[in-house]
Amino acid sequence: MSLPKTFDKSLLVEYGAAFMYYMEKHKLLEVMSRLLAEVSEQPVENLRRWMGQNVRRIGIDIYTKNLNAVHRGVQGDFYQLPCAFQHRLVLHGRPGSGRRSLAHALAKRWNLLIIDADVLAYHSINGQRQDENTRQLQAAIEKDCVFGRSEAIGKLIQKRLLRNDALHRGWILINYPNNICEARELFERFTAPPNHLIFLRIEERMARMRILVKSYASGPQANVTYLDRQMQQFRKSEPLLNAYLSQRREVLYVDATPCFEEVKCHILSQLTKLPYVLGFKYGEANATV
Repeated sequence: MSLPKTFDKSLLVEYGAAFMYYMEKHKLLEVMSRLLAEVSEQPVENLRRWMGQNVRRIGIDIYTKNLNAVHRGVQGDFYQLPCAFQHRLVLHGRPGSGRRSLAHALAKRWNLLIIDADVLAYHSINGQRQDENTRQLQAAIEKDCVFGRSEAIGKLIQKRLLRNDALHRGWILINYPNNICEARELFERFTAPPNHLIFLRIEERMARMRILVKSYASGPQANVTYLDRQMQQFRKSEPLLNAYLSQRREVLYVDATPCFEEVKCHILSQLTKLPYVLGFKYGEANATV
């Protein structure tokens, strides 16, 4: 048998990430742990037959308890994340909601990698290596083509999330998604989609006040014209984007109006106590917008 002369490492990495997501989505680690625990408590003559008879029961029991805890508030058994669980988080909200500050706080808590979509786009355009995707992004920005820009940035993020540091540490993504097309790309086409999207809700008036009172910030956010455009873009994309996100089990809505410490503690508490359930709430057939 002849072996291939060249080996595409990226395909192996992508396969590994997809397999990891499959294990996580169907809670196979939890099922196996429960099987081992029950086997150790009682003598089993035919282990293979016993596993075949009980794996479905255990899987349904675990998944049902997680759904009840997330959506119905039903108290179940003590919940604990697997030891090898990796947080893959997205912080979403209008400018001034505290995404960047909260990203640094959560990243410090779990040693996560912070990935900023705007920073990725900037380095891609201004870097020394100019590939086809970079040229597509540059052309989309010059022509103000939202679809082309979303497609190019989505490819940049997907490539970045499959690097070793992101796969081994987990990550927090900010400034993406910005519209419903990007959200669908993130959850339905990424090899390793997020297991939680934190939607930071805050009124526009409060968000504007938070940004404008930061007189020490010399960035473009301090410019009123730039801020108006950012808020306008958020208002325009929010209805359809929220209609899609509201049907995802991964989305966690958080009131970002209180002080930073209160919001941070609430997010940490929710991510620690609530189990993760991936996919659509009511089935893919009903999740069209």
